[in-house]
Amino acid sequence: MLHFEASPRGRSAIRVLAPGTTSLLTAGMTALLQEEPGFEMLVVRRAAGRAPRPVLPDVVLIEDVPTVPVAEAVGRALRPYGETRATRALIVMETACAHRVFGYLRLGVRSFVSVDAAPDVLLSALRATARGEAFLTHDVARRVIETALPHGPDDVSLESPLAPPAQLPPRTAPLTVREREIHLLLTEGRSNAEIAEICGLSSKTVKFHVSNILRKLGMRNRIQAVVHAAQSRGRETAA
Repeated sequence: MLHFEASPRGRSAIRVLAPGTTSLLTAGMTALLQEEPGFEMLVVRRAAGRAPRPVLPDVVLIEDVPTVPVAEAVGRALRPYGETRATRALIVMETACAHRVFGYLRLGVRSFVSVDAAPDVLLSALRATARGEAFLTHDVARRVIETALPHGPDDVSLESPLAPPAQLPPRTAPLTVREREIHLLLTEGRSNAEIAEICGLSSKTVKFHVSNILRKLGMRNRIQAVVHAAQSRGRETAA
């Protein structure tokens, strides 16, 4: 049986769990977070008999292993403590592969960082993930696009989530206040039903707003909107 021990820092700290990652990655993360106020690394220990109530992490690091199916990697990492919100997962990738990233996105994961990311970028990714926001480091986004477009835009079908919106009309008007609110929730990976509940709207109204948002931004689908927002956030972080 597994249980997770928290360090004696205050509950305001962001609790990070790295189950199933390599010892090198875990050691590096532990060393980084020990020196950074506002974070704590949860320690996974085997417990005999009945374990104390587990301390739930705010962020779960999942190391992307190409030989492990995406669904298995996410399920194995999140199942032990009953967390079903994949938006709490941060995928650590050595080499970004488009079909694996899309697989994670379909499972609800919204945050990705490269294994060689600078410490400040990694900390930004952890904070964004803890808030339930999407995060892509620039190099991961670039590799995904390069993988999806190996021979240029003509090599990708119109059904591809990263297909360029060249034939879509240019952005015709700024987003309204309500549209900006819904766009933020959209890029956090919220479903139409969740957005409707948060904003006090009907699902039909939310669907109408989402269609307008995608049209104004020149995006084909929700995945493009998430990737676009994450890339923009990554550029702002690096600036």
